[in-house]
Amino acid sequence: MSSPSRLRRLGFVLAPAIACSTLLVAQQPAAPPPGAPQAAAPAGRGGRGAPPVKSPEIAADGRVTFRLRAPNAKEAAVSMGGKQLPMQKDEQGVWSFTSDPMNPDIYTYSLVVDGTSINDPANRQVQTSFGSFQSMLVIPGPQPWLPSPGVARGAVTRHAYHSAVANDDRDFFVYTPASYDPKRAQPYPVLYLLHGLGDDAERWLTGGGGAANILDNLIAQNKAVPMVVVTPLGYGTSQGPAGGRGSQNLIGYSKILLEEVMPTVDKAYNVSKNREQRAIAGLSMGGAETLYVGLNHLDKFAWIGAFSSAPMLFPAAGDLAAPAGPGGGRGAPQPMDPAVFAKTFPTLDAKANSQIRMLWIVCGTEDGLIGVNRQFKEWLKSKGVQFTEQEVPGMAHVWPLWRQNLTDMAPRLFQPKGKPTN
Repeated sequence: MSSPSRLRRLGFVLAPAIACSTLLVAQQPAAPPPGAPQAAAPAGRGGRGAPPVKSPEIAADGRVTFRLRAPNAKEAAVSMGGKQLPMQKDEQGVWSFTSDPMNPDIYTYSLVVDGTSINDPANRQVQTSFGSFQSMLVIPGPQPWLPSPGVARGAVTRHAYHSAVANDDRDFFVYTPASYDPKRAQPYPVLYLLHGLGDDAERWLTGGGGAANILDNLIAQNKAVPMVVVTPLGYGTSQGPAGGRGSQNLIGYSKILLEEVMPTVDKAYNVSKNREQRAIAGLSMGGAETLYVGLNHLDKFAWIGAFSSAPMLFPAAGDLAAPAGPGGGRGAPQPMDPAVFAKTFPTLDAKANSQIRMLWIVCGTEDGLIGVNRQFKEWLKSKGVQFTEQEVPGMAHVWPLWRQNLTDMAPRLFQPKGKPTN
């Protein structure tokens, strides 16, 4: 099975998307059933049909106007932030709704027409996930994951390849900073940044994760060193998210990253092959992959960051599906057998401290995964392995937290020995 990519524009980044669960496959608006009302398409060139509508339209004060041409619809609404906001229809058959002023950030939404959810046909900005997407918008402002005026933009490039491990066609994306010089004498450090279950390779960089904006802003402020960022597809089998909880997912992914993606990046880009100049980080499923790959291959990675990781996805845990429960939609997994950690990391002990420049483990206190993260940290302590931990009060399993995690971690990466990274 191929992993579809909806790359809209190379060279600059779509803004990231508002919170969504990544331990569940992203739920997107369903296709309208036969006979359901259809939104009229914007007029094409040549003067045919009604003029196109502008949606969303963002005012200087942060108010947003959504529009949809659907003259035959009986009712329409904007679905955003768990609320349905009724739209009003004018004499030309255009439905509209104007919000109150909204804070600078990124938001996802859909339109509901006579009970059927659709993406906004006038909006090309989307949050991506595996095989689907959702409309999103950006309220400009000073958030570190939003584009900053006057800041030079790095480039984002898509690489397609055939995976011999998974036996499918897939892709990965590479961010190079605005100052990138392929002939620079000193190779660039490289961060491998992993997505969560249900997401795709472009999610962090061009599909709503905001990583390129974060790096652009931090590098321009001299808060982070110029680095290359690689975002691979995070599934170790050809089943995509459907196989994400299987024991072969992390095993296959480790081989794909180490044997296929990294050698390709090493050849195509001016990046360092020194472990001191390599980092790996990821969220949720990608956090579990980060720990699995990073801690078992300290000869290749000195910097490791796990954001809201899902340790129950370690191969030794088997095909464990989290039961329903609180915590941002993932449920609260049952306590794990510490033997799973010992089997997953059979050689990990205090000797690893001399190799690990950073092992950062962060999770929100309202996340259903907080319990298994605490278990894993206790096991690390029992083995004498040092790490930096952060528990963020009131935060669940959401993108606003992961964008902040990357914002906080990036300045700490690739710093000289002796400089604090906590």
